[in-house]
Amino acid sequence: MAKLSTFLARQAILLHRRDKTTCLLTFNFIVNMAINYSVAGLRNPALQGAGEVKYYAKAQANGEVGIEQLAEEIAYATTLTDGDVVNAIRALVNRIKLHIQEGKIVRLESLGSFQVQLSGTGAESPDLYTPAMIEKVRLQFRPGTSIKKVLNPSVLKFHKVPSKKANDPETGEEDTEQTE
Repeated sequence: MAKLSTFLARQAILLHRRDKTTCLLTFNFIVNMAINYSVAGLRNPALQGAGEVKYYAKAQANGEVGIEQLAEEIAYATTLTDGDVVNAIRALVNRIKLHIQEGKIVRLESLGSFQVQLSGTGAESPDLYTPAMIEKVRLQFRPGTSIKKVLNPSVLKFHKVPSKKANDPETGEEDTEQTE
């Protein structure tokens, strides 16, 4: 299904210049695809192995999209070449890295923003805290308005799939039977 959707996305972009109606119909098919999920049993980690098992959805990716494919799709939808798009994306990544290292929040309009988050050990007082106590530096992404809109569960479709690796929450042993 992933190969079919990639093929249809490319065909829709190719048709963009010739027939906008066909392009919109093809994209409508792609937008209506579902997000795959499996179900996993988990215990409350604060209870250290005790407590009731509850079952939660875990997203299961159905493929990846790389910079080359994105560049090709963007190039077909614009007047840019594949190489121009790849170079622009690489330059964007380099600029984001630079500004993140300067401690800035990087906002990319409706896509979202990137910001550094720190964690480490605590000190008895603010005066005793040193940079050596910082143990982890993470990059937080906060989705922008257009991304938040597509992440709304009420507009998404979901498709249950077997777990890639299922663990039995009672024993911790791997469950080899995968059911849908």
